[in-house]
Amino acid sequence: MPGKLRKVLYASALAVTAIAASGTGASAKEDISFLVVDYDAPGMGDWWQLLVSTYEEKTGNKVVPRNTPASEYYEQLLIQAASGTGADILTVNPNNIGELLAAGQLMPLTEFLESSGVKDQIVEGGFDALTVDGEIYALPITGRTLELIYNACYLKEAGFEHPPKTPQEFLDYAKKLTVKDDSGRVTRYGANMVNANEDPTYEMLLMWSIANGGSFADAEGNFTLDSEPVIAGLKQMKALYDAGVVPKGMTETDQRSLFATGGTAMTIDGQWQFPFIEKNNPDNFDCYKSALHPWDGPGTGGVNMALAVNAATANPDAAKAFIETAASAEMQSTFSDHSPYIPYGVNALTDAQKEARPYLEPWIKSSGNAHPVAIPGHADQFNEIWPIVVDAVLLTLRDGKPAEESLAEAQAKLEDCCAR
Repeated sequence: MPGKLRKVLYASALAVTAIAASGTGASAKEDISFLVVDYDAPGMGDWWQLLVSTYEEKTGNKVVPRNTPASEYYEQLLIQAASGTGADILTVNPNNIGELLAAGQLMPLTEFLESSGVKDQIVEGGFDALTVDGEIYALPITGRTLELIYNACYLKEAGFEHPPKTPQEFLDYAKKLTVKDDSGRVTRYGANMVNANEDPTYEMLLMWSIANGGSFADAEGNFTLDSEPVIAGLKQMKALYDAGVVPKGMTETDQRSLFATGGTAMTIDGQWQFPFIEKNNPDNFDCYKSALHPWDGPGTGGVNMALAVNAATANPDAAKAFIETAASAEMQSTFSDHSPYIPYGVNALTDAQKEARPYLEPWIKSSGNAHPVAIPGHADQFNEIWPIVVDAVLLTLRDGKPAEESLAEAQAKLEDCCAR
């Protein structure tokens, strides 16, 4: 049993008592329980509630939600799994599916998904991160990638007719789009690039590594931080950093605010930026456009929320019917009315939804083939891995250590702590 599950066993007795007292377990053949994040929250919570009511109306079964805030979700997932009181339907993601599978918590779904036609209702590549040894264990619900967002008014003023399409163009554009006052102080940055001591900096290096044809591991899960593509990716970040065209040391949240209010010309981020921009910079909202990430190959991201069936459920047919309802065209077509994330249903967005939000097109194109942020085969070690990678990035950006040396040290640390 994985270490995290062993630890939470100490707390599981209390969880069993609490769950029994609350009466949230499946109490009849027609009842299924559902561990869900922010069920009562506006937006995504509204979609979850619509899913539950639609399922109940179609099947006559009853769903008992076990609502948990996002901050407590992972703890609740592990406690309930370890205590044997897990919900019939589990909300999971690629980062914890391996751990739950190793503990015997997940029901294989491949045969059901194929025979019911559900598999064909999901975009190609949607199941990749939820598949282990050829067996699918969850239905993708929400996904995200990071794509290029730019201020088209700034690009036009600088003489650019199209957004950057290569790493070199991104650097060249960022230099020309950076504006300084007479004292040399930057009044507008050419681009955002997260470089603070936080996990988005890990993804920033992963992006530029992919842009150079590599990744953080090979097909067998062996770490490749000291490979040429990753070194080239860090050198790309160093070139942007040293050119003074990106904010230095600013958190991802603050960089997003700076971009939304016109203080930056380009960023690589999620589609959720557009509602934020519209709220904070409505007079200039029409200037903001989107495009695919500026390199060949995939963007980073993929599934961030999926539905799985508890292997111990007493009502497998009812649970599978819930999965089938979630994948239905009826539910998929309503998803974008409630959530800024991209659904995985084939043609899930209606023409009207696309027309209302034309900026979504790059994310629609990219979501099915996204490169996972967590290293495949090491997803459950993400919180051990990202600080090592970020330390290497900061050593090069801030301290000037050659990229080859910083990444060689990180490679050794990863092999020591996390090799399998």
